[in-house]
Amino acid sequence: MVLPDAAYTRLLALRTGLRRFEHWSAGQARAAGLTPMQHQLLLAVRGHGGERGPTVGDVADSLLIRHHSAVGLVDRAADAGLITRVRDPEDHRLVRLRLTARGARRLEALSTLHLEELSRLAAELPRAWEDLAPRPPDRPGSQVTVARAYDPAPDGPGGRILVDRLWPRGLARQDAPFESWTRDVAPSTSLRKWYGHVPERFAEFADRYRDELATGPARAAFERLARRAASGPLVLVTATRDVDHSGAAVLCDLLNRS
Repeated sequence: MVLPDAAYTRLLALRTGLRRFEHWSAGQARAAGLTPMQHQLLLAVRGHGGERGPTVGDVADSLLIRHHSAVGLVDRAADAGLITRVRDPEDHRLVRLRLTARGARRLEALSTLHLEELSRLAAELPRAWEDLAPRPPDRPGSQVTVARAYDPAPDGPGGRILVDRLWPRGLARQDAPFESWTRDVAPSTSLRKWYGHVPERFAEFADRYRDELATGPARAAFERLARRAASGPLVLVTATRDVDHSGAAVLCDLLNRS
């Protein structure tokens, strides 16, 4: 695919606009008495979506930082009176994070400014991504999709199967929005820990995962899923926040190609 000169101009404008937004955002956070990472932390806690609040691990996943770095960030924010820790009411082994009244006020003020700035940028920045990325060929037989375990199951056709090795944190079994759990098809524990949901490792992770699916117990589980997918629509369910860079996404692509 040969790109026209205008494509590079549009991409440059987009990247420059995004960098300016990041610089502006950092300045707004400091003006509100926060570091940029504290602002991100408050947003990760408030935007998590679950009623009980995220764990430190959830925050680390959202911010793409190591767990020990997230612990330090949470400690400093708690000392500043921005967040508080609470025990999960159902699983006392889990510690969840919530905003204090001070943290909520600061985040709301910053979020209002950011939404206004994003509205302005939407009118100025070119939609550089349109018509530039190569489109995958249509596959008439594709009927496998991916969904998050914490999202309610929509009405419509398609069996729903959990394909993670671990049960989703904080999800009661009676509330599970899926019918069955096929853990043997998930990435091995060693591969999952090596990947650590670092996007830069996703390509190699996908290659290693495809190799695992070609042998051993994972192969048998994959073949069972392939037979199930051939009989009608199928939804692969995962607790991973970044669905596009998950094992479920790799599995979905393989099933749609088979």
